[in-house]
Amino acid sequence: MHRKHVIPSNEDLFRAEKQVFAGIFGRLYVKYVQRYEQDDASLLALAIARILLSMQGEDERIKTFIERNQDRIRKEIMALRDETEIRRMVTDTMVMRVIAFHKRGGCDTDKSIEPVDRIKTLGIYLEGKQPPTPGSFVRTASSFFSSSPVAHAIPGWNG
Repeated sequence: MHRKHVIPSNEDLFRAEKQVFAGIFGRLYVKYVQRYEQDDASLLALAIARILLSMQGEDERIKTFIERNQDRIRKEIMALRDETEIRRMVTDTMVMRVIAFHKRGGCDTDKSIEPVDRIKTLGIYLEGKQPPTPGSFVRTASSFFSSSPVAHAIPGWNG
């Protein structure tokens, strides 16, 4: 059966980005909970997922955690250089942000590629053969989330 390709809406892209975030959080939490107290593992996974995806938050608890744990966070981000699946999703998310910025008419090239430059600096950027399309990003994000340890732990979550 041939599926008609529908261009994803902004809502679809936003949902895909949330799925990437949840997928990264879930993978990191499962990894960290084996080494740290549950609360620390959760905060560390949350902080790193936010840093990787350039997500700002107003939560003072997370801000304080990041300030107090910069060395540990840096060390854990460096360890992600071997995590190809996470790096691919972070890279694709940042590339999609650049595409969305240009689509909205952003003219400041330096500012628009800032997310990609930042993950390059972190050593997370993963070169690809071709940039993601909105459709491929939505499909890949859904698959990434579905294979995450948290996907089945969140009742009613469908991304």
